[in-house]
Amino acid sequence: MSTTTPRGANIRHWLERHRTTAGLVGAVASGALAGLWLVVVPGRADEVGGLQEVAIRYGHTACWALLALAALLYAVRAPRPAVAASAWTALAAYLAFLAAVVL
Repeated sequence: MSTTTPRGANIRHWLERHRTTAGLVGAVASGALAGLWLVVVPGRADEVGGLQEVAIRYGHTACWALLALAALLYAVRAPRPAVAASAWTALAAYLAFLAAVVL
């Protein structure tokens, strides 16, 4: 009888074996997207002011920059809470961006 492992377990195993490479690739890709979204600003930012404008202008960029930080922390084997804090903060930045665009 053969045993099979769940696909997710295989991915986690691969990521652990290639942690530095995977983290650095993720950091570079996320950093590039942060740079892109710093230049590409939704037109809605010109229609609003104050905190809403800041969230629209920089929220998406902040999200990708924080994801780049999380990937870099993962690559250098930082403590899990530090990686998680960066990733959760990225989610908060993205939610602020979405809320500012929709409202």
